[in-house]
Amino acid sequence: MLSGCGTNAFNYEPQIAPPVRTAPREIPRDVPAQRPPEPPRRAATPRPNPQDVPAQRSPEPPRRTVTPRPNIPSRMRSRPPAATVPAAQSTQKTQTTTQPREIAKHETEFNAKDKNRTTNIARAAETINGHIVQPGETFSYNETVGPTNEKRGYKKGTILIKGKKAEGVGGGVCQVSTTLCGAATDAGMDIIERHDHSKPVGYAEEGEEAATSYGGIDFKFKNDKSSPVQINASVDKNKGTISVTLSEV
Repeated sequence: MLSGCGTNAFNYEPQIAPPVRTAPREIPRDVPAQRPPEPPRRAATPRPNPQDVPAQRSPEPPRRTVTPRPNIPSRMRSRPPAATVPAAQSTQKTQTTTQPREIAKHETEFNAKDKNRTTNIARAAETINGHIVQPGETFSYNETVGPTNEKRGYKKGTILIKGKKAEGVGGGVCQVSTTLCGAATDAGMDIIERHDHSKPVGYAEEGEEAATSYGGIDFKFKNDKSSPVQINASVDKNKGTISVTLSEV
């Protein structure tokens, strides 16, 4: 309920104050704008220069301690003993550097169709081939050829026993010793031991053969030359011939 007096009670108008104007705020221009502070930087650790760091060598293996040898005069130092050859094996196969000079050659014929006998002849000839007989030494056929048994490759063949033909291992090796005897005789060697067969043979004249039997009769000759003598034996199985040559080396 409104209170008032007279007719002007309803003609009231509110008084509105005029707006107050304020002067604009001046921003000083000579003051520089401030940037936000930067975060602190981590101090960089300087890297070492590779040239300033000495290279590390790998550890060396431990060295063996060398015990010094006693000072011994050269004449008193021990040397390995020289290899010696028994007298029974003094005749050996040896390679020579000089050209051999042939002094004798002998040849005999055999039946090449007899395979076992041919095998025995070739085996014995191979054994004596290339052997050297030194000056003054004596050559022994039995000691050089050795046992003529099946274990050493010899076969059964015809042999002579008390003038009769028989079959025995090693038949034919006497023809090789007989051929060697002919060459040694032609060379002027000193014949130490020689035996005839109990019956004449077809490959040599009587008195020119050399019957042998391992452990029994043997053929031996001595080299009375001033130079070594080499024995060369060859067998031609097609022609059926044995050839033995003696040469000075």
